[in-house]
Amino acid sequence: MEKLKHNLARRQFVKVLTAAGLTSAFAGHLVGRALAQAGRGPSDLDILQLALTAEYLAADAYTRSRFGGFEGLVKDYLEAAQEQEEAHVKALRDTITSLGARPVERPTFTYPVEFLPRNQLAILRLLNALEDAFVGAYLGALPLISNKEILKAAGAILGNEAAHRATVRASRILLGDRELPGPRSPADRAFEVAITPEEAQKAVGGFIRR
Repeated sequence: MEKLKHNLARRQFVKVLTAAGLTSAFAGHLVGRALAQAGRGPSDLDILQLALTAEYLAADAYTRSRFGGFEGLVKDYLEAAQEQEEAHVKALRDTITSLGARPVERPTFTYPVEFLPRNQLAILRLLNALEDAFVGAYLGALPLISNKEILKAAGAILGNEAAHRATVRASRILLGDRELPGPRSPADRAFEVAITPEEAQKAVGGFIRR
């Protein structure tokens, strides 16, 4: 039963990242390969490559947010997040290289909002949706990882993404966003929830330019 649950969790993770639109060709290849391997899900390297693509997206979105004209604490929050996402990118690329593999290339991204001062709340809502997806995807990945060092690294990144989500929520509160779901608090939940394919599609689907 435990083995069955493990295999189902691996398949679910592949579905999540495919639905999220994270390098659809690459993720689709992994899905096909996973189904062809008699139930064996993606390897740690596969997960690292998919996580790298997600971190490319995060770093790109936060970099673009600098054109949003944010000031004060909000500006500081977003700049710190951008630097940390780039650190995630470097760490993942270095890890993949150390395993003797070539890191997946950084895609070109497209967004449903213009990163301009008049769209500040829309930018923050977008970043919030992305962070929801990243936190959920990393949580879903944890039981799938075999290597303990990679598992610890993924957990460390998960914690940082959750902090980013909290600071984005704090930014929405500071700017008076009336559409903020949940309590008007940066920390909106007691327990994290693994992302579903539907939630991933809503959050980040279609952001990679085809």
